[in-house]
Amino acid sequence: MIFCTLCYGDYFAKKYSPDINKISENHSIYVYTNKPGYFKSSCNIIEYKRKDFSYFEKMVLIFNVMDKCKERVTYFDSDSIDTEQVQSMLNGTNRKFEDETIYTYKIHNNTGFTVKVISRNPSLVVLMKVYKELGFEHIICDYTHERILSVPYIPNKFQRLKEGVLSVQSIWEENWPKGKKWEGYPEDETGTHENNKWSQFGCGYGEGGALSLYAKKLGIKLGRIVSVNKLI
Repeated sequence: MIFCTLCYGDYFAKKYSPDINKISENHSIYVYTNKPGYFKSSCNIIEYKRKDFSYFEKMVLIFNVMDKCKERVTYFDSDSIDTEQVQSMLNGTNRKFEDETIYTYKIHNNTGFTVKVISRNPSLVVLMKVYKELGFEHIICDYTHERILSVPYIPNKFQRLKEGVLSVQSIWEENWPKGKKWEGYPEDETGTHENNKWSQFGCGYGEGGALSLYAKKLGIKLGRIVSVNKLI
């Protein structure tokens, strides 16, 4: 399995490079970073050259590595290495993946709720607005959590999936900008909207919404990453 991760800034590079370097000893891993000096030559380094930080760049990373390798690529946030899902994939103890299914850390089953209920979350209101402006009839779809993603290379769908997702990057970065103060539900441990923990560092968060949209359009199934020893 091919892995990739985005590691931006001195804090993340210094803290997580030892684990990433260790992974590179036994696995193929691409590291998208603006601090390449922290990583061993066994890592495949892709230099992050933008002056600003965009969460959406992880989508760029995934699809560029897939385009190069022509096989499934598994992304994880650098601070997710110790999660059960990442460890199970590194150790080969995850439940076997179906060849044409996108696997993720978590699936938000938005289709199980009405527009009224979903509209409690201002970020999902923006998401539905964007879907509508893009011309999609169904403005509610299940959401793939972007913390950990395993995306299959499907030859007859790959180019359309890549072009669709990457074509909306600027839209995501405009609608989920750095510095925006979000208010409302759901709140995190700080008592404010959960988006604020991401907006303080960069733009383009909520990027899983773009992958979810075009996966649905192309009929690509979603699944959760589960250890073989864990009951669903």
